[in-house]
Amino acid sequence: MNREKLINAFESIATAEGYKFHSAEERYIPQFTSHYPALWLTPPTFHSIEGKNHGAITYSVKLHAMQDGAKQSLKRRNATRIELEDMLLRLFTTLSQEEFVAEVENIQICHSSQTLSSHGEVAATATAEVITIF
Repeated sequence: MNREKLINAFESIATAEGYKFHSAEERYIPQFTSHYPALWLTPPTFHSIEGKNHGAITYSVKLHAMQDGAKQSLKRRNATRIELEDMLLRLFTTLSQEEFVAEVENIQICHSSQTLSSHGEVAATATAEVITIF
């Protein structure tokens, strides 16, 4: 019900942050991510529903935020990880202000020790549960 609204909200927020947005299964990351910064949203997973004609739907979401890092020094890569973490937190804060979003819960952010593509990017992955209203 609210899946399309959720994807569109992520795209709007990512674009406003200056990120190239993609939404598809993770296996496509290497094929479609060549411009950075990029934000990759895996298809939101329907977690639960409360109510029949109106109520709340909870989606589990997974986002990969990526910055170019192939030629960065170790110190700069660490700074980029902090920037990615800050951006992901801002993204979820902005998302929580959408009219159809009741709450964002259980945010977790981890930094990837390996690249998601062959470009040598710095990546952080965020997961959360987003409770939407219908």
